[in-house]
Amino acid sequence: MLIPPAMPRTGKITVKGDKNIDYYEIAARQISQQILPLGLPATTVWAYGPNTVPNGKAIFHSPSLTLEAEWGRPVRVKWINELVRDDGSFLPHLLPVDPTLHWANPPGGENGRDTRPTFSLTPGPYTGPVPLVTHLHGAVGVGDESDGYAEAWFLPDAGNIPSGFATEGTWYDFFAGKANAQFGASWGPGFAVSQYPNNERASTKWYHDHTLGMTRLNVYAGLAGFYLLRGGPEDEVKDVRTGGKAVLPGPAPSVQNPPGANYHEIPIAIQDRSFNSDGSLFYPDTRAFFDGVAGPYIPFSDISPIWNPEFFGNTMMVNGNTWPFQVVEQRRYRLRFLNGCQSRFLILDFSAILGVEVWQIGNEGGFLAEPVNITVDHRNQILLAPAERADCIVDFTDVPLASYVLRNVGPDEPFAGGIPGTDFAPADEDTTGQILQFRVVPARGRDHATPPEFLELPAVTALPTATVTRRLALLEETSVSEESPGVPTEALLGTVAGDPAVWTAQHWDDPISENPALGATEVWEFYNTTGDAHPMHIHEVAFAVVDRQDIVVDEVDQTVELVEGTVTPPEPWETGFKDTVIAYPGQVTRVQMTFGVPGQFVWHCHIVEHEDNEMMRPYRIGPVQPGQPPE
Repeated sequence: MLIPPAMPRTGKITVKGDKNIDYYEIAARQISQQILPLGLPATTVWAYGPNTVPNGKAIFHSPSLTLEAEWGRPVRVKWINELVRDDGSFLPHLLPVDPTLHWANPPGGENGRDTRPTFSLTPGPYTGPVPLVTHLHGAVGVGDESDGYAEAWFLPDAGNIPSGFATEGTWYDFFAGKANAQFGASWGPGFAVSQYPNNERASTKWYHDHTLGMTRLNVYAGLAGFYLLRGGPEDEVKDVRTGGKAVLPGPAPSVQNPPGANYHEIPIAIQDRSFNSDGSLFYPDTRAFFDGVAGPYIPFSDISPIWNPEFFGNTMMVNGNTWPFQVVEQRRYRLRFLNGCQSRFLILDFSAILGVEVWQIGNEGGFLAEPVNITVDHRNQILLAPAERADCIVDFTDVPLASYVLRNVGPDEPFAGGIPGTDFAPADEDTTGQILQFRVVPARGRDHATPPEFLELPAVTALPTATVTRRLALLEETSVSEESPGVPTEALLGTVAGDPAVWTAQHWDDPISENPALGATEVWEFYNTTGDAHPMHIHEVAFAVVDRQDIVVDEVDQTVELVEGTVTPPEPWETGFKDTVIAYPGQVTRVQMTFGVPGQFVWHCHIVEHEDNEMMRPYRIGPVQPGQPPE
């Protein structure tokens, strides 16, 4: 298994009277990568990588190199769209782009960009230049100009952009002005500059594309990577036996360590993919792949011709290789897992690894309130929704020398909760039921890492009392066509109001309804009226999971009703702070957060097929900004 190296820094920006800034220039390029086993064809993918390096040996890989960030030290990144050929002409998308969604829509020009276009005939896939914008998932306290807003995309600086195309999204120019005013950075053709303050808790983050209506495709093509924030008072772990500083497994890759060094802290990105026989990525080019609906499509019905409501690849790719192996010693490792799948909920199953002991110590927002013994208390299984992370100590000390497979017992279909083998069939044990193989060898030396049962994790600071509660709806729209009535056409968000509690569906371009005051603490309630679980992600904040409660859903009257006596607390691995939470069907899920930076952000489902077709909404912290685009 490839262990992603650390991203080399382009330079350092010295700021008089303020904190120095780590500066990176990171480009997105098209590359060929050996994802499938040797002997099978290589795969064309997109990857982030360093635009310039001192020795000229830039590494572009999917997933990308890891950005290592230090608490309290800002990171500035120049994100460059270099999806161009050697002659400077633009590269089309590797995958079929459905132009009937509400999407970036560069052909619409300045007046039609970021809209859902209309057609007189069913269109084929878009084949023009590709818009990109990068989001740091898990960033807290970042300005909205640096958040990767879905309408702040930009095309590559190619020489053959068709006349009349919009080259930037609706919010690009406004955010360019803010970036210049806030931290003196200039934006230009084919790039944008973001700055991340890094004042939040140490945690496992990741960066990925976030273009309106195209996130599922741009991430599937390869644009993602880890961002690890270290240090600060909430990164100090104690050993309860001594009261002194605990030792976590390490080292992790850094720019000082050569690739291939003996690492004991490893980030692991798990993604599902499918491939054509020539090694190229497979992604559906017709709605018929999902449920057999072969038309009619827009404009002759309300069904998009290419978009699929969910996608489940038939291979498991880990750090850019299908079904890799990792040699591990009989010692403790810190493994940072990311579910980077499109729609798939993973249930990592360690039970086939004899003698292993697994503890979870962190999630998206940093350390948990206390270590959770996954092996003893949770059947040796870790549930991860798309975009969720699990920071774990996996102890191979007592594992006999042999090879073992980390399995996945999550479903090969949408997840609704429950127990594998009882409430749903686990993943195919020969393909998607296998993640990677651990090959256990003797320890090379003494393991100095503190046993996880003796770890005292940093205290979790309680949030202020909430002054506002917002009731929000997770919805699904179905077709009213005569040929295919009832099939899903889009996923939606909305509001819940009144008594009885009635939901109202909203689209991306409806007026903003979530407008927290700057500094306010609120509880958001996600009422899931659909049949599936949704991983809900809120940009800009880290939230605390409050509880869950059963609801009765009346689809006829479009109402929800709470069921008394059914409130359940967060799961042990949901303590501390998170940025993504599972909202189960037939329940309301409550989260609490404080809004500390003004600006324009988004909240959405992280099943990226849903996000790309209306299950994302803008929200604004504080008042309307002078000169901002219309909302």
